[in-house]
Amino acid sequence: MDERLVALNTVLGHCRELAELYGGDRMAVDAQSKALFDDCARAHDRFADELATEIRRQGDLPAEEDPERLGVERLVADVKSFFSPRREASLAETFAEIESRLDQALGAARAQVDAPMDQLLAQHQAAVRRHLDALKQIGDEQGAND
Repeated sequence: MDERLVALNTVLGHCRELAELYGGDRMAVDAQSKALFDDCARAHDRFADELATEIRRQGDLPAEEDPERLGVERLVADVKSFFSPRREASLAETFAEIESRLDQALGAARAQVDAPMDQLLAQHQAAVRRHLDALKQIGDEQGAND
């Protein structure tokens, strides 16, 4: 496996992880945060599918995520937020950590790919940065309400 494929699979893994985490139990979350989390989950899921298709088109195989590992990560995030007095902020903090790792992985991958793939990655990197801004707002709003 070359560095390019490793970088793309790292991006793919973070996207799958985020799609799973954002899709966790959100019944006790306010409607605005739930809508944001749902939008982010869909964006990462769509991009992961698109990236996996592009990796296959280039003659490589995308890495598959371990569904049990993803399930455990989702459970940990849900339990952590359940016991937090600031549920939305706790979730936003967890998601922002992984979104930041994805942002870094996208930057690293962009240095390894050709122009069409770079454009695809750049578009999702812009979405990731919008997600980070929105997640920061959730944390700031809950912090102001304390």
